[in-house]
Amino acid sequence: MAGGPTTPRSVLAASAAGSFGALALGTASLEAAREQIEACEGEHFGVNLFCPQKPLGEDSMAAVRAMAESEGVEVPSVDYSNGWEDKLQLALDGGAAVLWSMFGTFSLGEISRIHAAGAEAWTTVTSPEEAIAAAKAGVDALCVQGPEAGGHRGVWDAEAEPDWRPLPELVAAVYAALSDAPLPLIVAGGLRTSEDVAQALSWPGVEAASCGSAFLLAEEAGTSTFNRELLAGGGKSVSTRAFSGRFARGLETEFTRAHPKMPPMYPFLNPILKPRRQEKDAAVAYCLVGEQVEKINGGSVAEILRCLCQNGQH
Repeated sequence: MAGGPTTPRSVLAASAAGSFGALALGTASLEAAREQIEACEGEHFGVNLFCPQKPLGEDSMAAVRAMAESEGVEVPSVDYSNGWEDKLQLALDGGAAVLWSMFGTFSLGEISRIHAAGAEAWTTVTSPEEAIAAAKAGVDALCVQGPEAGGHRGVWDAEAEPDWRPLPELVAAVYAALSDAPLPLIVAGGLRTSEDVAQALSWPGVEAASCGSAFLLAEEAGTSTFNRELLAGGGKSVSTRAFSGRFARGLETEFTRAHPKMPPMYPFLNPILKPRRQEKDAAVAYCLVGEQVEKINGGSVAEILRCLCQNGQH
């Protein structure tokens, strides 16, 4: 969970409880990424990174300029690379056991570097087509992310419409697409209870379940006080580009209701709305969370894992 909720404390707590956690460094500065990796050195952990994004087309940039003007700010400077190369090297140097890509996959050369360091390469996919491409690149595992998942949908093309099939159908389609050369599948999206997890683990090809939103209220999470209060108040979880300019799922706001057809604006929208969000303007709140918000509980990471797992297996 990029942007603050995932912390070294939460990753280390998951490892200590017999599970596995990944630092979410997609939006972190290079210095913050270095500090988080150093905090986990010597432990079993992963690093999740955002792949570089191709620049937006002119139609999308026209929408960016119009939004900036309506908010009374300048069009911000952005880094389409997401610090990919520097963060990848930091993760390798820091001993990450897994490098996990979002919004795309690794090149053949990058996978060779990852394997040479004794690590694995995982990629989040949201369609059978992405799964086939990642498999051809040589990744070790795929995280199949359904539309129920909180946070950003990992669609590789920022301007594309996501695959909206529910997680069980999407996993079945990915598994069928890889029938000639199956890869381990990790599933993500709206898993809140041990029953949810057990059911997901029963699907063909699935070897693990990835839970993010379930830990938003954990003691070790870096979720802000403001967002903890919003989550405690419940609310409707919606998937829209109106949070960041990419499809992401979070608590509905006045802004998301006013912009149901937001054009692609990632990564410009967040800095455009930053002044209002720093003032905790609820109309543009940025509380990313998956479905079944009412089932998210607090407690320690270890306690939440016990609630998610059967027979103590993490």
